[in-house]
Amino acid sequence: MTISRPARCLVACVLALSASCLPAMAQVPGQGRESAVLEGVNMAVVMPVDLASSAANAECGLTEQLVAESIQLTVQSAGLRTELLSQAQPFTTVTPGVYLIPTIATLRDSSSLCVTWLSLKAQSAHTLTLPSTQQRKTVQVLYWDRGMLLSTPRGSHAGAVAAGLRQLAADFGEQWRRDQR
Repeated sequence: MTISRPARCLVACVLALSASCLPAMAQVPGQGRESAVLEGVNMAVVMPVDLASSAANAECGLTEQLVAESIQLTVQSAGLRTELLSQAQPFTTVTPGVYLIPTIATLRDSSSLCVTWLSLKAQSAHTLTLPSTQQRKTVQVLYWDRGMLLSTPRGSHAGAVAAGLRQLAADFGEQWRRDQR
């Protein structure tokens, strides 16, 4: 089977990105509570994903509802209150939360094969005063980030993407549970 040049480029970019994230994803056994970055988080807001940016997403059966439900329901099953952005209330000091941000990049080759990079990250935004200039800046804090590459026939791709998103969401939910101890 021959993979088209755009698909090869996507795979090469994803592999390079993944390699750069490996040290951050490694977990050192025996680390103490200082590594429990999700401790105290009691809400997650699932951000919408922009699937319209690539026609391949629709051709491969991906929908915003499939993405949102795969993430929201799986994280909720871990015990964390999880809402879609359209329904969410603002975070407060009483309700500290993170945004769950899915990323999906899909290519379709000349045959019926779909190739998708999926990732899910948990982050928040905080405003702080920079010591050097005393200017207030909003910074992004990344708490958790994972991804995977999927390649399946077009007819089964939506199901594979949903399963991949559920796996990423379950991994996040497990990390959140461990950090609450």
